[in-house]
Amino acid sequence: MHSTIYQISTEPIAENDYLNSDRIVAGENASISYLYENSEDGRKFDIRFLLEHILPKGMFTPIEESTLTYNGGFAIWRKSHFDNIKAISAELTPANVMKWNGPIGQLKKAIINPLGVDALFVTEFYGGAGTAERSADLMDIIARLKKGDRLYIGAILGYHN
Repeated sequence: MHSTIYQISTEPIAENDYLNSDRIVAGENASISYLYENSEDGRKFDIRFLLEHILPKGMFTPIEESTLTYNGGFAIWRKSHFDNIKAISAELTPANVMKWNGPIGQLKKAIINPLGVDALFVTEFYGGAGTAERSADLMDIIARLKKGDRLYIGAILGYHN
């Protein structure tokens, strides 16, 4: 499977701090076979894809090529996410609790990857290296944003697992 890794921060990311394919490792809940660099056109496409298909609708507006402004809406998204987790939990029974292809597996996916996407996110990076994780860490950052706060996009790489 091919998808995208986004380096995202609440602070501006200098271009010389963009992570490259040699400096990203897979997090505990991610699997990466190999990484590859993105073209400038690919980068623009991936930013648009992030806004239109990955992040909750209407939550962000682009203000520059690599900067997004938070519009609000997390509380509404969180309620929907909670309702989803509650519905999955209601399907658990003693008979299916150990079946990873049943509700328990779906519950794990909903917790570690609340956006339900194949994209990975590097939200913490130090010394030129970072760890790519599912969307839970990104949504934790978004939970702390106030209307008008910004997210900054650094490196965007492709990956295969």
